[in-house]
Amino acid sequence: MNRELVVESALRIVDTSGLEALTVRKVADEFGVTPMALYWHFSNKEALLDAVGDAVVAGMGLPDPDLGLEGYLRDAMTALVDAMREHPHATPLVPHRLLMVEAGRDLTEMTLRKLVDEGFAIDKAAAVAHYALMMSMTLVVGEPGKETTVKPADRDEALAAKMSLLQSLPEDSYPLLRAAAPSMVNCADSDDYYGSAIDIFVAGVMAEARALPTS
Repeated sequence: MNRELVVESALRIVDTSGLEALTVRKVADEFGVTPMALYWHFSNKEALLDAVGDAVVAGMGLPDPDLGLEGYLRDAMTALVDAMREHPHATPLVPHRLLMVEAGRDLTEMTLRKLVDEGFAIDKAAAVAHYALMMSMTLVVGEPGKETTVKPADRDEALAAKMSLLQSLPEDSYPLLRAAAPSMVNCADSDDYYGSAIDIFVAGVMAEARALPTS
C-alpha cells in the first residue's frame, strides 16, 4: 500500500458509489488494514479528497499552445470535460484543486494569455476563464441521465420518476415539455451534448472579442 494506490482505491469508490460514499474506513477495508494505517499518507478525509481531485486534474490533457483563442478555448474546455467525464462523481472537487496541480495551472495560465492577447482586460479574462470552468463542471454533473446528484443505485428509479412527471403534464399547457421529455431525461448523444455546449460558449466569447475596442 502506497499513496498512489490509496488514491486509486478512493477514486474507484467515488466512481462507483459517489463522493458521499468515500470514507477512510472503506479505503482501508480494500487493503485489509485499519483506518489508522492510512493516516501515514493522509492526515484526514479532507486530505484524501484533495488527492482524489488532484488525480482527476492531473489526468487532463493540454491543448496545443500555438492555437489561437478560439481553438485553444474549445480544446481547453474539451480537456476539462473529458477529464471530468472519466470521473463524474469527483467533478465537484475539480474547481478547488485545479490551481493546485501543474496541469491545471498551465491550462489556466495559457487560457488567460490567449484572452489577454485577444484584447480582454485581465479581470475580464479571469472571469471568462472562470465561466469556462464552471460551465464545464455543470455540463458533467448535470448531463441528462447521468446527473451526479442522484446516487448510482437510485438512478433508474429517479429517471423513471422524472419521465413520468413530464409526461403527466397537461398537453394543452406544456406541449413542448412533453415532447422534450426523452431528451431532458436521457442524453441520446453525449459527445454532441458536450461539443454543442462548448461551441455555443466559445462562439459567445469570440463575439465578445470581436466587439472589443481596437487600439
